[in-house]
Amino acid sequence: MTVLSISSRALTQVTTRRHVLAKPAKQLPLLTRYRGGTYSHTIDRVVFSDGTTARTDLIRLHPNVDAYSLDFTGIAPHIPSRYRVGTWSALPHLRNRDYEAEVDWIIRHSFPMITTAELSQRMREAGYPLGWANINEHEAIAATQAAIWYLTNGLALDTQPLNVPVAVRRGPGPVITFEFDGEPQLGGYSVSTGSDSAVTVRLQKSANGVDWLDVSGSQLTTDRAKGRYQRALGVGSTLSASNHGHHGRGYRYYRLIAKAETGTPKIGPVNFWLTGSRHYRNADRVVHLYNYLLAGALEAAVEADDLGLIDSQAIAGPELIGPFQVRTPLTLNAADDHALVDSDGFPIRGVVQPGTDFYLRPAPGTSATTLTATTPQHRTGRVLTGVAPGAPERFTPVALAMTTDVAIQFDISWDGDCEHR
Repeated sequence: MTVLSISSRALTQVTTRRHVLAKPAKQLPLLTRYRGGTYSHTIDRVVFSDGTTARTDLIRLHPNVDAYSLDFTGIAPHIPSRYRVGTWSALPHLRNRDYEAEVDWIIRHSFPMITTAELSQRMREAGYPLGWANINEHEAIAATQAAIWYLTNGLALDTQPLNVPVAVRRGPGPVITFEFDGEPQLGGYSVSTGSDSAVTVRLQKSANGVDWLDVSGSQLTTDRAKGRYQRALGVGSTLSASNHGHHGRGYRYYRLIAKAETGTPKIGPVNFWLTGSRHYRNADRVVHLYNYLLAGALEAAVEADDLGLIDSQAIAGPELIGPFQVRTPLTLNAADDHALVDSDGFPIRGVVQPGTDFYLRPAPGTSATTLTATTPQHRTGRVLTGVAPGAPERFTPVALAMTTDVAIQFDISWDGDCEHR
């Protein structure tokens, strides 16, 4: 006989509440933050979409705990200052920004929790154009810190590609004008044509969008087949000015002029690549990691919500309470003299899989208990923070990048008047 065939179960209400508890995997003394070094090899500089800039580096607490800033507006202490381990909910400026699960995912999937080599490999597998070289430590720290500030302070990293025009205007005639954000030097261009006859295209450049000059060596003549063609430009062909020690400037405006052997030329998308500068105001690898981390963090928030009990069908009877299910694989342990059993009444050992009914066999005379769960993967969405007790409103709160022990607790209660045998 299975527990599902027991007909004497009373329809008594069951309620559940979830708590996620996190603590450092190793015992920590009171932490100390010292003033950051000026010549750290991991210092970098990032540019935000509003044009402001900031220096980034790991916050290193003594003894040997790495951390990231949780508040862009916070102040670093100028003298050695004590920090204590805290929680996300204890930080006033984060109470209305429910991004703890996202920040937790970012920290645990970036440097220094994983190596730059492993991080680079994961980015390549996700399709980001990292190339063969691995991301550097200072780049990984900069991207990670920028992603956290986006969630905690709403600061967006500047990810606008410099090789993509901000405005494109067609006409009059076979003329396409491109306006860029800045003054890039072009390294070349590619163009698609839908004409059956040969098409000749050339580029012109302008500082003001009114006066135009031909770009030397830019002319390209297609054959009589539809397709995509490209032309590399000579070094300096789009240079407008240069300063010693700085990258040269190009032009804000470029235009493409097309002419077909017969009829009106059919010009498709035009793409550009740059020379003498990177493709973003921030380092390319910083932008790619920033995008990778935020994309993963959004999925992490959904996964953290899956760490719960499904109790919609649960009722309390004289011998059993349930059925319950889980949304993600969990290892469950009952407290005291309570026991977990499957639908055939056998004790449950090991991991409970989604879609599997299980029941609680309560100890006599009880009306509540707590189940403790662990998950094979760290998806609980809890951030260990560091807070300066003497000046929590002034000194920057930090997120600790360290291994944690996490337990998920489910408090289950039912009608205390139900008689248990």
